[in-house]
Amino acid sequence: MQPRRSQPAITIRSQKAVDRLKLLAINGRSQISVIEEALEKMPDPPQSDTIETIRAQIEQASIRYAKQPRRWRNMAEFDEHEYDEQGNCR
Repeated sequence: MQPRRSQPAITIRSQKAVDRLKLLAINGRSQISVIEEALEKMPDPPQSDTIETIRAQIEQASIRYAKQPRRWRNMAEFDEHEYDEQGNCR
């Protein structure tokens, strides 16, 4: 752990967050321990996918949707189902 002077400062811009942090640190815990505990509980961000992974996901989705029967054969059938006689959504 670095000495306190050499650690970068943490800026909190929300007054609500500042008030909540003060409340959580009132029982003798340091503010940084409260912040570190909250960060540990957060889920890790998703890893960035490679082009190959994204391409495989798209191919799987297209195969999955190709197997599903089409509800409408053309836009006229779609419009008839989705809109009334005045052109308003059903």
